[in-house]
Amino acid sequence: MTEKLRFGRRGFLAGACATCGLAGASALVPFQRLLADPLPERRFVGFYFSGGWDVLSHADARDPSRRYGSELNVGTDLLPPEFQDPIAVSLGGREVLWGAAMRELVRHAEVATIFRGVNMNTVAHPTGRAYVNTFIPPAGVAAKGDSLGTRMSSAARRDDLVLPSVSVGMPAYNLAFGPELTGLGLSRVTEVRDLLRPLGPTFDDDVAALLAQAREESGSCLGPAYTRDRPDAQLAEARERVQALFDRGLDAELDLTQQPALRTRYGFTNGADSRDPRVRAAITHQLLATGLTRTVAATLVDGIDSHRDWGTVHPQRLKVGFDAMAVLLDDLRETDPNLESTTVIAFSEFARTPRINGTSGRDHWFANSFLVFGGNLKRGVFGETVEDTLGLRAVDPVTGRAAEDGVVIRPEHIGATLAAAAGIDPEPFRSTVLDAWIEGGRS
Repeated sequence: MTEKLRFGRRGFLAGACATCGLAGASALVPFQRLLADPLPERRFVGFYFSGGWDVLSHADARDPSRRYGSELNVGTDLLPPEFQDPIAVSLGGREVLWGAAMRELVRHAEVATIFRGVNMNTVAHPTGRAYVNTFIPPAGVAAKGDSLGTRMSSAARRDDLVLPSVSVGMPAYNLAFGPELTGLGLSRVTEVRDLLRPLGPTFDDDVAALLAQAREESGSCLGPAYTRDRPDAQLAEARERVQALFDRGLDAELDLTQQPALRTRYGFTNGADSRDPRVRAAITHQLLATGLTRTVAATLVDGIDSHRDWGTVHPQRLKVGFDAMAVLLDDLRETDPNLESTTVIAFSEFARTPRINGTSGRDHWFANSFLVFGGNLKRGVFGETVEDTLGLRAVDPVTGRAAEDGVVIRPEHIGATLAAAAGIDPEPFRSTVLDAWIEGGRS
């Protein structure tokens, strides 16, 4: 398996400041297509909430006025007032409860599909992270297969993207696809703006001419064995592509310190704060809006692995992430109102326990939930957990409701279904496609 390389500013553009070169970039598309008009096609956003989220706080909420078994503590008395009462939401013709942290997402309920009672089969962070990265069962802590973002980028259905996909704050893998789908990995979301402008000093014409001559002479050592796909030709094309990218002048659009309108819209105060979920969502919007990519996978929220003081930490951090998602969905729905060609999925590596521990926190739990907006899926809730224990339940693969002879849903069910809905081969997931939940049948 090849892990997608992570490039910072200097790693990605090493040598490009003087020569517009980009070594090893032959996987990118011909630069002449960079300025093509955007075409309608599929977009994908995958948002990771790092640390294991509490589904009782959002997608699998309980009514605090009811009594539950001794194994489940809603924890209302530990919550600030604004998080104590869940919200009744009509989802696919059925009334369900969402935690108050999801309040801003209610306006997008008409395009939402919630998967509940998903068996993660682990409560270990590395294993869970590998699982939700690929939606394929890992081998221990090692991911097996392609990242979901890489796979979904193959549905973009155009070949003029300089960045087939972008992954921020999480590893990305490309095992089965061609190098043209190998995207860009960043440690911090704000690094992306540095890819769009030259680095270092400029050179006068005489020095630039000497550098060009040195480049030409360096090709003489290749010899006659290279009759096609010559490295020097690939490198020359890469240099021209990078220069064309610089010429587009997009660096200001990806520099949120220069975007007051986005600052107001997404609600951040410091556009250079790479850890702020609002900054991460805003740059995700800019990556898609500028046409640089159609696929973004990013860590949206950190720091939710709260084993203590759950009520004063966890819901607040979830809310910041969900609020940022809601604004991004507002923007995405301007051009795709029903998200027919757009998939936005939010996930975490596992859930948190139904009981409160001795330090007023919740520990790790395996019955997870996934949030999907758009993606050609039937709207509603698929899957259930046991009301009094937050335990796993088998469900009918057609209705998504509890059934003794049903199946316990796993991440690979979701991955296979998302792939099939996008017109991608679901076979690598080696799992049943939930065909009844694909709107209008498979693409």
